[in-house]
Amino acid sequence: MELLENSVPAQRAKPLNIKKEIGKYLKKWPWFLLSIVLFYSAAKIYLRYTQPQYFSKTSLKLQDSKGKGTALSDLKNLGMGVSGDNELQGETTVILSKPILAKVVSNLNLNITFYSIGTIKENELYQDSPLQGKLISISSPDNFGGAQYTINPVGKNSFRLADSRTQYQFGTPIKLPFGTVQFDSKPGMKLTVPIKVVISNPKNMVNSLESRLTVSLPENKGLLMDVSLIGPVPKKSEDILNELAKQYIADGINDKNEEAENTQNFINDRLEIITEDLSGIEGEKERFKRTNQITNLETQANLSVGKAEENTKQILTQSMQLDLINSVLAASAGNQLLPTGMGLSSGAESSIAEYNNLMLTRNRVLKQATGENPAVVEMNKQIIAQKNLLRQNLLESRETLQLQLAQAKGQLNLAKGNIAKYPTQEKIFRSIDRQQTLKEQLYLYLLQKREENAITLAVTAPKAKIVNPAFTTGIVKPDTNQIIYGSLAAGFLLPLLLLVGFQMLDTKIHTKQHIVSLAPDASVIAEIPFITDDLKLVKPNDFSVFAESFRILGSNLKFLLKAKNVGQGGTVLITSSVKGEGKTTISMNVALTLAGKSKVIIIGADIRNPQLQRFVNGENIGLTDYLVSDHTVPDPYIIKSGINDNLDVLFSGQIAPNPNDLLDMPKFDDMIAYLKTKYEYIVLDSAPVMLVSDTLHLVENSDVVLYAVKSDFTEKEMIDFAEGFRKENMIKNMAYILNNVKPENTRYGKKYGYGYYSYTHDEKLKWWKKFV
Repeated sequence: MELLENSVPAQRAKPLNIKKEIGKYLKKWPWFLLSIVLFYSAAKIYLRYTQPQYFSKTSLKLQDSKGKGTALSDLKNLGMGVSGDNELQGETTVILSKPILAKVVSNLNLNITFYSIGTIKENELYQDSPLQGKLISISSPDNFGGAQYTINPVGKNSFRLADSRTQYQFGTPIKLPFGTVQFDSKPGMKLTVPIKVVISNPKNMVNSLESRLTVSLPENKGLLMDVSLIGPVPKKSEDILNELAKQYIADGINDKNEEAENTQNFINDRLEIITEDLSGIEGEKERFKRTNQITNLETQANLSVGKAEENTKQILTQSMQLDLINSVLAASAGNQLLPTGMGLSSGAESSIAEYNNLMLTRNRVLKQATGENPAVVEMNKQIIAQKNLLRQNLLESRETLQLQLAQAKGQLNLAKGNIAKYPTQEKIFRSIDRQQTLKEQLYLYLLQKREENAITLAVTAPKAKIVNPAFTTGIVKPDTNQIIYGSLAAGFLLPLLLLVGFQMLDTKIHTKQHIVSLAPDASVIAEIPFITDDLKLVKPNDFSVFAESFRILGSNLKFLLKAKNVGQGGTVLITSSVKGEGKTTISMNVALTLAGKSKVIIIGADIRNPQLQRFVNGENIGLTDYLVSDHTVPDPYIIKSGINDNLDVLFSGQIAPNPNDLLDMPKFDDMIAYLKTKYEYIVLDSAPVMLVSDTLHLVENSDVVLYAVKSDFTEKEMIDFAEGFRKENMIKNMAYILNNVKPENTRYGKKYGYGYYSYTHDEKLKWWKKFV
């Protein structure tokens, strides 16, 4: 069954054997175990000496400025609260601004840190520190990065810095190369052991604190803002967060007060300017009234209109009376009765009535008497006198009416003139009055805002409220579970990746499957196990794994010869790609194996690098000597092997300068034909085909070509070369021999190997050798 299995070429690649692939890595379990132990130990050591990092957090609620209705709401609230998401995002930058962080560093003295001195690690002392320090001044702030000293106690109230003989007193400023500092003892605590102090530049501490602080805005939680800090001392982190919140709120109040003060100054300045403007406007209004003699423009306008109407009526009335008087005067020129009830004055009416009575009385008397009647004459005198008196009264009344009419017309013209001036005066007056009203309103508005601003200055409402004072949730670094599980995973994956990487980068032939995968049509007729002795030979009654492998090789070789119809025996050519693949060892042991029941001769056909002398003692006279000699048969050059009676040896002979020419001689072909008559098997130990071309002349005289491949030595590219060699030379009966195979690279591994034919047991390896 083994014969057939090894001789039939593989026509297709076998499916992946998952069990075998896993077993390939399971064989390296000590490396996995060692890697896991090392990584686990390293993780434990790391966790033991790594300073834990604690997560501390505080929460602030920002005040909303929208809809507050504050006294200064129409002056953008003067910094009270926040409005809008953009402003809220801006507050996350404000709280981490360098001025605020600088105040935190200064108030907590974060630039001076004390540490306990340990063998491996140093722990920061915060509340447990017996000292507290203060950085008074720095000589060159831009060039100072930091300094550290070891403080050694000397007495009760003094100390000495390491590498210095000078003693210093606690509570007293001391001058150091970078500046001035002061160390004080805490009440109730005493320095008994040396401690380490680290002094940092405040700017560097501000930058460090800025990088360590994290500000976040929780979603769907209104105006909440979370500030967190990760540090080795929880109490210190909490104090930093609380001080940060305090300084942030104080900064907001200061900003609000500063803006309110600026607003107050602005309002006061504007009030002064408006007061001056208002005084000027009121003076201008006063001068306008005085110049135009105005007390109340509207009232005076109404009075002027009323006077105009009154004078118009008076003119009309007086004109009518003047016309009546003129009519009466014209009528009084004759001796007729004068009209009465004409609306004349009462004196004129009475004079006219008396005159008419005298005229009527005279006219009645003339009806009874003549004109010369004394009574008539007397009456005529009375009538004339009365008439003259009447005319005199009418003339005086006319003059009076004419004066009154002229005066009324003058008053009317004056009223009309005033009425004509009133629109212009009203326009100018209203402009002045409007400016006065605007200034007065602005003046009153600023007075109101000044009072509101005074209220804002008095009420110091913070822009944020501390919802949760700083608190610590627990250790976040290092993550114990993550590191432990990660170390176990890394301990497992590292050797696995290395093994996979080595396997992927490995270009050597290790197993039979490597040859079959590279040359699907190839036949591997034997796997020779690994041995430490390169000169090991198969001996009679040898049942070792090494001997059994060559017996299998001999059986498969005979099967190949039969398949070629060679008959009994044949010529076997054994070659390889390069030197060092064990072809000479294989040739000797193949010859010894075949020599068990048959007559065999081995010929050293590697003329350039003879190797048979390592196995068989004798003088190096052989093939080349025969080919250049006059002998027709090689018998004088053939010697007994001394190992097996059925095995003869023909050495390579002297190294010739022209091996190709010698092997290409007809005499060589005649020698092979002659040896076939005396020996059943002829084994040719040839030169490597990749280095020299000597072997090409031996292929024609060979029935079977055995190509030696050394496990863990031969490159995979050599299989491609061997296949090309087979195809180019049209070798039909060529098979591979995998030499130097380790048990784990065999088909059955260490469980069987070739030992299932063996009656002996291999020596047990020591535990450390098994591990390696």
